Amino acid sequence: MQTPRLLAAALALACAACGSTPTPVAAPVETRPTPGLKAAATPVGQLADDYWAELMRVAPTWASYRGDRSRDAELPDYGPAAREAHDAALRGLLERAGAIDRAALDERERLILATLVERIEQHFADREACGDYAWAVDQLNGPQSWLGELPSYHVVDGERRARDLVTRYRGFPRLFGQQTDNLRGGLKAGRTAARINVTRVIAQLDRMVQAPLTDDPFLTRPLEQAAALAAPPYAGFEADLRSAVEQAVRPALAAYRDFLVAEVLPASRHAPGIGGLPGGAACYRAAIAYHTGLDLDAEAIHRIGLDEVTRIRAEMQAVAAELGHPDVEAALAALAADPAQSRPTEQALLDHNTALLARARAALPRAFGRLPKTPVELKAMEAYRAPDAPAAYYYAAPDDGSRPAYYLLNTHQPETRLLYKMPALAWHEAIPGHHLQIALAREAAALPAFMQNTGFTAFTEGWALYAEKLAGELGLYHDPAERMGALTYEIWRAARLVIDTGLHHHGWTRQQAIDYLQRHTGHDPGEVINEIDRYIVWPGQALAYTLGQLEISALRAEAEKALGDRFDLKAWHDRLLRDGAIPLSVLRRQMSAWVAARAEAARIAQ
Repeated sequence: MQTPRLLAAALALACAACGSTPTPVAAPVETRPTPGLKAAATPVGQLADDYWAELMRVAPTWASYRGDRSRDAELPDYGPAAREAHDAALRGLLERAGAIDRAALDERERLILATLVERIEQHFADREACGDYAWAVDQLNGPQSWLGELPSYHVVDGERRARDLVTRYRGFPRLFGQQTDNLRGGLKAGRTAARINVTRVIAQLDRMVQAPLTDDPFLTRPLEQAAALAAPPYAGFEADLRSAVEQAVRPALAAYRDFLVAEVLPASRHAPGIGGLPGGAACYRAAIAYHTGLDLDAEAIHRIGLDEVTRIRAEMQAVAAELGHPDVEAALAALAADPAQSRPTEQALLDHNTALLARARAALPRAFGRLPKTPVELKAMEAYRAPDAPAAYYYAAPDDGSRPAYYLLNTHQPETRLLYKMPALAWHEAIPGHHLQIALAREAAALPAFMQNTGFTAFTEGWALYAEKLAGELGLYHDPAERMGALTYEIWRAARLVIDTGLHHHGWTRQQAIDYLQRHTGHDPGEVINEIDRYIVWPGQALAYTLGQLEISALRAEAEKALGDRFDLKAWHDRLLRDGAIPLSVLRRQMSAWVAARAEAARIAQ
């Protein structure tokens, strides 16, 4: 992963939109005040402010995505000196955290401190075990991917942003040069990416550098934005932009492509799993800890996955019978062959999903007391990225409110996107899944900025998978076909436990993984392949969904048992989502305390 795991959780909020980096840039730090805490008055508040400022310092493009204009002229720094400076800053924060008297803190400050410390400790555990900046070549969140999206969130709305964008473009050769140097260091140490991921990135770069300049979004998107202004942002903007694209952006992409072809591809590992790397087993253990926050080893996770697949498969068999078929395979084949389950055009697919979002919005007040003010809108995924991307993404809205959150739908080859699977996907990525959880965190004034804008994968993805199941309770699946679609997504997430550990612990081949996912989900073959290649490049991330959902569901079951008739689903959901995407271990303590307080209040009231 080019994105460090310290900041990877931010991409659960922005998905792959903005490309963060493990390294700082030489720029002044603007400290954003922490909502809910007076930084000058409390050590925890100041620590939270300084941690957030450091995250923004190392990820200027993420800052721009969020609506922070102070770093709009900067790109990340991938160099070793910058990495060392970032590590030193984080070690300093840990030392300060260790000096704080926990006994003197209130509940909210203890929560903030525990979350901050766990995140930084995970960063160092990952750096020591993996060091993926030196070997990862990533088709989903490598620099060629997130930089391609820069024109969509660095909006040209005046002279300053126009000049800053040109400056950023001219920084492409430096960034890709540093990327190349890092990967050369990995090659010398015998550490390299899996061949399939290198091949995919080369194909992306080919599409980017071979496209006519008139179709290049690096040029066309800013010019469209400038054309919407009353006057050009400044004299010579179009010439400067064109020069930067022709003399910096495209040559940097082409040079990176040539390096991958000439040096990285021949040395790339044929074994897809991270176990093929020197120290790969330790790296995988660190990835499991980072993404799940649970004390589970690969073997235990593999067994949980097998059990969940068996359970869900039985439910699918029952729905297949409802649909009039003898087994799951026959039901999935019939649905795939049914012309009513597809739409021929991108717009027809978007229209169908617009109706799904309206269905979900109408049901939300029945399960939630607090709903986000931030709107979410449906949008087609960028064409250059769609062939390599999953079925959908969620992009959080920036802090400045300049645009809504987006539910980005992959409309590549729309006729292959089966409609019966669309409801569960919408509930996961938009509402009541990612948008509800993430937008509420962003709007929570009592949370510090780093907790509003980052989160732990197992909570974020566990909640979104829980939301798919909650949609069933709310009656959002309208027929057996849509319920079958929901089960194909649920078994897909459970199968990830088997596949991810199969690839990275048991040494599965890529084809073994493809066959297993295809057999159990009936997904489109192209989507299956994209998913497997995602698990290859992001070890451990796919484990977070089912493991997080199982923990959240277990917490709800415990609350229902303890409170009986006094269990209030709206209140439980509101409390669960109150503090953002916190570590599961912290979440358990928080929710257990809430249940105990409710039970005691009920006892006293009797």
